[in-house]
Amino acid sequence: MQSPALEEITLKNSSDIIISGDGTWKTRGYSSRVGVCAVIGDKTGKCIDAEVMSSFCKGCDSRKRRKGSPAYKKWKILHVKECLKNHNGSAGMMEPVGMVRIFQRSLSHRSVRYTSYMGMAIPKHYHLLLHPILSKIECVGHVQKRMGTRLRKLKQMSSKLSDGKSIGGKGRLTDRMIDLITTYYGNAIRQNKKCLSDMRKAVWAVYFHIRSSDEEPLHSFCPVGPNSWCKYQNQVVEGSVLTFRHSNKLPVAVMDAIKPVFNDLSQPKLLQKCLGVKPKIIMNPLTH
Repeated sequence: MQSPALEEITLKNSSDIIISGDGTWKTRGYSSRVGVCAVIGDKTGKCIDAEVMSSFCKGCDSRKRRKGSPAYKKWKILHVKECLKNHNGSAGMMEPVGMVRIFQRSLSHRSVRYTSYMGMAIPKHYHLLLHPILSKIECVGHVQKRMGTRLRKLKQMSSKLSDGKSIGGKGRLTDRMIDLITTYYGNAIRQNKKCLSDMRKAVWAVYFHIRSSDEEPLHSFCPVGPNSWCKYQNQVVEGSVLTFRHSNKLPVAVMDAIKPVFNDLSQPKLLQKCLGVKPKIIMNPLTH
């Protein structure tokens, strides 16, 4: 598998490369005895390295009753090199442990250094991959889902808002509106992946666009021009903005309630990790 690594080096013009990573298991759930994880080159989209993890060896299992016998000890010595079991932990730990092995042999086996990693490992396991030169790039699809998750949790709250009404219901934060906001949020990131300030501005454009009303239009963050996704800005170009009527808007009380979510998900520290990201298909090399 040296060729994909060399291709990546050639296209990047450097041995310091960006990779994405993912893992999968032979069976669903966390009881699988076999799993595999891999890293994919940012430029080529090809598999740079992979590690098969197994917590089971049929040969060892068939002879476990003979443990301790002279014949078993002799067999074990000869079997070590071909034993399929290379993992003693849980199935859930196969991906992070496998990734650590891949990273540890990057220079010796692939002649590359993984300087940025776009992966889906569980956050509590991510510390296993941390390295002084390694930075983590977020998958836009996963960041986008955070918006939907946060808004749905907020929708479940039972307390009344400042206008005395609940956050959900007709004309308020419905599931359809949550899906719409989530999609707009993801688009704001994807369409501005080269500039952090533009990305952050685009995220807030979504918020103020939905907050806008005929009495208080708040479209200064929306892109201008005839090709803007903002119909208000379209009307500005056409000179008919005075007849424009807002739709898909949410009450001020609802917008005040969801503002902290936008504030958290527009933090530069988070959006910085989304700059220059690849499509999600590169993130799932093993599960398609």
